[in-house]
Amino acid sequence: MKKNPKNFKIHFIGIGGIGMSGIAEIMHDLGYNVQGSDIKCNENTKRLKQKGVNVFIGHKSQNIKFAKAVVYSSAIKQNNIEIKESKKNKIPLFTRADMLAELMKTKKSIAVAGSHGKTTTTSLIGNILDEAKYDPTIINGGIINSYSKNNKYGRGEWMVAEADESDGSFLRLPHQISIITNIDIEHLDYYKNKENLFKAFELFIQNLPFYGTTIICVDDKNLKKIEKKINNRNLITYSMRNKSADVFIDNIYIKDNLTNFSILLNKQISKYRGNFNYSIQTIGNHNVLNGCASIIAAFLVGVKNKYIKKALKNYIGVKRRFTFLGKVNNAFIYDDYAHHPTEIAATLLAAKKINKKIVIIFQPHRYSRTNLLMMQFVNVLSKVNTLYILNTYSAGEKPIKKATSKILHKNLLKKNNNVKYIQNQKLLNKLIIKNTFEKSIIIFMGAGSITRIAQKFMKDNDRKIKKN
Repeated sequence: MKKNPKNFKIHFIGIGGIGMSGIAEIMHDLGYNVQGSDIKCNENTKRLKQKGVNVFIGHKSQNIKFAKAVVYSSAIKQNNIEIKESKKNKIPLFTRADMLAELMKTKKSIAVAGSHGKTTTTSLIGNILDEAKYDPTIINGGIINSYSKNNKYGRGEWMVAEADESDGSFLRLPHQISIITNIDIEHLDYYKNKENLFKAFELFIQNLPFYGTTIICVDDKNLKKIEKKINNRNLITYSMRNKSADVFIDNIYIKDNLTNFSILLNKQISKYRGNFNYSIQTIGNHNVLNGCASIIAAFLVGVKNKYIKKALKNYIGVKRRFTFLGKVNNAFIYDDYAHHPTEIAATLLAAKKINKKIVIIFQPHRYSRTNLLMMQFVNVLSKVNTLYILNTYSAGEKPIKKATSKILHKNLLKKNNNVKYIQNQKLLNKLIIKNTFEKSIIIFMGAGSITRIAQKFMKDNDRKIKKN
């Protein structure tokens, strides 16, 4: 990185995005003159402004005046006025992944990839390294509750970063340790077919240096196929089904809001081998898997087991990952990011360990995803006791007639009569309030604007809220 960064102005287009804001903040902490633009204010832009970062609302050509480099997110189109102005003035243009790669070159890095669980796993590893006083740098795809932001600038030699596979950019990230949590058939708008998707993950593993290691979950059928094909890289496998995996997870049970589990190391990792017991302050087998991956990574780094145990036990999670918002009347209210059938199934399984009576307010995310996975959505959502379907959050996509919320609702009615398609916010609030008089779990679920709907519901009913 540059020796005298103060005079080097970097402009971020789409600075309010969860990924962009984290990198912008790290660059600011490194001493660079950081600024950016976005179409509207949000919590990320507010946080950056409080740190002294200049944020423009709206994209304009004059915003990049005096910028020596421009960074843009994958959400920004090439016809964006600031990108066009950058090209016109021959200002160096970089993607978010390019800038993340530059940061990762300055550290020993752990890259966390996979369709689901990478945000939680990244935060778990960061928490462990922090507990062990490694002072890591962390760049995450979600707000880490212990920091109240999605990043941490550390002076230690290790960085842990979430590696986004959605546009193939994770292949640019240099790393010594990588984790792949699972692979679902996603992002075919970029990859075109599942074969290209699998090939990208194979390349991700092959990008390891000769001394590097990839940690993979062989409970995932797609990862299992890839694992069988790789014979020229260091791999560590983990599983809660296969006892012959390098690390086998067993004895899972919940007690006092902690999930307890044991792992058996069938091969030596660092100086460790044999049985070890842990408690993690979160619910769900998927989080046990995430916890196991983080333990293996910590062993490879050289963290002492006592710090790993303490960090997992004290872990307070990531915002919007089954986040408890409060109690309204007799119901416990949660906010959750799940927007893919696999994620929904995992959240449902975790919730049912607390209470069998589940109410979900679901906002589909992207027409393309709903279209591709329609029957999987129907199969998993039909198992919900009471379900309210909201209009799709398009994320900039054009509607697909056969993949609207209305069509999803129609298909769900064939399996579950207790499903309603709701377009009116006031009606939704009335229906939810009725559900709060039962002892139940109510989950606002999705990756779009659903979290704001949840926050408004809680604010409107603040007199009834009780925090544990």
